[in-house]
Amino acid sequence: MRQRLVIADMQIEWKSNPANPYLSRQIAEWPGLLRVHRAHVRPGRLLEHVNDFHEISVILNGALKTNKCSSLGRQIITSNRGPNVCLTPAGQPVSAEWKGKLDHLGMFLNASFVSRTATENGFSPKVEFVEVYTKQDPLLQNLGLALLETSDSSGRTGSLFADSLIQTLTLHLLKNYTNATTVPAVSSGGLPGYRLNRVIEFIDANLENDISLADLADVAALSSFHFARAFRKSTGKTPQQYVMQQRLERAKVLLSRPDLPIVEVSLRSGFKNQSHFTTWFRKYTNFTPKLWRDLKLA
Repeated sequence: MRQRLVIADMQIEWKSNPANPYLSRQIAEWPGLLRVHRAHVRPGRLLEHVNDFHEISVILNGALKTNKCSSLGRQIITSNRGPNVCLTPAGQPVSAEWKGKLDHLGMFLNASFVSRTATENGFSPKVEFVEVYTKQDPLLQNLGLALLETSDSSGRTGSLFADSLIQTLTLHLLKNYTNATTVPAVSSGGLPGYRLNRVIEFIDANLENDISLADLADVAALSSFHFARAFRKSTGKTPQQYVMQQRLERAKVLLSRPDLPIVEVSLRSGFKNQSHFTTWFRKYTNFTPKLWRDLKLA
């Protein structure tokens, strides 16, 4: 007997073992922006549905047959075997079936966020995605997997890194999977001095907290995309690189105090745990925090 499981507005009809259809599953979500979902599942069928978000599917392992109704009203049936990409624009009816086990990576982009990003980068806000059914795109696949890995990371640097990945992913889609012809305008200048100082002061005062790209952009009174470009133009570093450098420099100062346990140094420097701190400190200095302290205090 088959059983249906409702996920958001999508219904899946499982062909076997409906009580436990997922062999493994990972979900990462940035509300209002993006949801990434990787699932290794048993055979099943996704009933026809219409999403209000743009969906990018990558078949990592297995085979998937999709049935879509194109914008011209044509029924298009495709068989995909990894690592092909299938892009379904918001509003397009789609159904799918897989007869064997399937390892699937899905990226679901908020349509309003995509339109806003297009406007901020010189594209038309009414930019439309082209219909893609089979295409290999290693960058798109790696960005999705990196976002899942970042979400699982326990380090506080995750927000800025994820923000930069989402930026790269969205711009890659706009440039390669839409009908846009306008070339995004490239800003020739960096941040004005007063805005840069305000951002740097904010970073210094909040190193212990989780700092996001949106936080920094708000301080600079710019959109996230414009801020990231202008900040790099002014400092030669991405916001993520600069914040990490400042955290590690603060850690050096705190390690010079022999009374502070290393775990406390990591927390005060903005790392959630000592393991994550040690990994980044060694990458930055070639020393573990303990060895660096021992040499410093010798």
